[in-house]
Amino acid sequence: MLDDRAAALAPGEALRRIGGDLPPRDAVPRASELGLLRHQLGLKRPSMPIRQLLGQMPESLPRLAPCVLMSPLSVAQYLPAGQPAFDVVIFDEASQITTWDAIGAIARGRQAIVVGDPKQLPPTNFFGRSEEDDEEEEDGFALRDMPSILDEVAASGVPVRRLDWHYRSRDEALIAFSNHFYYDGGLVTFPSPGTGRKAITLHRVDGRYGRGKGRTNIEEARAVVALIRERLMAALAQPEPARHSIGVITFNGDQQALILDQLDAMRRETPELEWFFDEARDEPLIVKNLENIQGDERDVMLFSVTFGPDLAGKLSMNFGALNAEGGERRLNVAITRARRELHVFASLGADQIDLGRSRARGVADLKAFLDYADRGAVALPARDTGSLGPAENPFEEAVARALEAKGWEVRCQIGVSGYRIDLAVVHPDRGGAYLAGVECDGASYHSAATARDRDRVRQAVLEGLGWRIERVWSTDWFRAPAHVAERLDNRLREVLAVDRARRETARPRRLSLPAPGE
Repeated sequence: MLDDRAAALAPGEALRRIGGDLPPRDAVPRASELGLLRHQLGLKRPSMPIRQLLGQMPESLPRLAPCVLMSPLSVAQYLPAGQPAFDVVIFDEASQITTWDAIGAIARGRQAIVVGDPKQLPPTNFFGRSEEDDEEEEDGFALRDMPSILDEVAASGVPVRRLDWHYRSRDEALIAFSNHFYYDGGLVTFPSPGTGRKAITLHRVDGRYGRGKGRTNIEEARAVVALIRERLMAALAQPEPARHSIGVITFNGDQQALILDQLDAMRRETPELEWFFDEARDEPLIVKNLENIQGDERDVMLFSVTFGPDLAGKLSMNFGALNAEGGERRLNVAITRARRELHVFASLGADQIDLGRSRARGVADLKAFLDYADRGAVALPARDTGSLGPAENPFEEAVARALEAKGWEVRCQIGVSGYRIDLAVVHPDRGGAYLAGVECDGASYHSAATARDRDRVRQAVLEGLGWRIERVWSTDWFRAPAHVAERLDNRLREVLAVDRARRETARPRRLSLPAPGE
């Protein structure tokens, strides 16, 4: 496809243009900016600090590095204030950047683009503490959220563009709760073809939360490590590309440290699992807490809620950072880090959280999330699960009836967000999975803003999630419905045959051993 080819050629063309603008290495005069750089690179110990060196390369730096990736601290440390301005300064994860940290970088650009999510973590005083002091107080009110550059820019009246398409989650269930509670249902998410595995699993643990100095839940930690061990042992038999990456998130640093200690013990007992923790992997196993997980994601996330009844069986409505103003942002971050599966380990149920004893929104949302993790989409107020919706128009209904007449089971309007697949054909061999999706050019098709979204991007995203998409055009249907239905039926049977052959090939074979004496 020309669009894909143009995107693939763009990086090489950019490199060619940059490289073509530079003189040959051997032809660089010693007294020039590039000559100075070459001289410093040739020294065993450079004689000039980086900031001074870059300050003496005002013309060459943009040619050598037209795009640089730096933190606001690095900008202040390495780029002199008098350096020629960049054309564009882009901030990512701007909700976590304080205004005073961002000002210096903004001053070094002619234009600024600030990207971030106001529903996720703001800067807090945790970021200014040393590792030894990283202890949130028990009541959670030691946290002081600070204004971010994202807040300041949004309040200043500059143009705002909302990015609605959500790509991370390979199953809508992983984002449906946040989409409903934090984004007013405005995120465009894409349904999964189904794998038979639940995207969100609640593990009830008979654990006890240690209040006071040791704010941990050892039973939850053991349950988390046990599931990790089970998954990693199974992954040993898989090739590296097929192995799902794993991450753990906890509500506090103490529980994080406890799980890390138990994982260290597991690694000593089973050294064959060491590769999964190796930094050489694209995504090694990580264990983080609420304050440092933003920006990370893994295929499978294990969430240790940590809080629960204490040794005396008493349950406090004190949930640390969740009780603070903006605590719901931390919950939103915690539950949206998984691409494929989220496992929630909890020593308390939604029914045990008494909202009469806490007015914090974060606590109310935790109660709602535990209910959602337990019961699924039916726990979301006034939400349709999307699996039994009616056809959107008579055209789609006619296509569905024609397929059913040929023996296929068809579901209409699959999805839980604003974007839904018109028709989905249930896989006859695999319960809970779809064989293919059928897209008609109805209202959903014509609502796309551009031809690229309509004809390429949406289908590419769905195919990336594992869907096989077939299209039925209304003009073809109205001219020859029987012919189109027959062609679609034949195509579905081809897809089914290919899938059955693939699964038969992948099925492990049992070896026939000769009987003794043969």
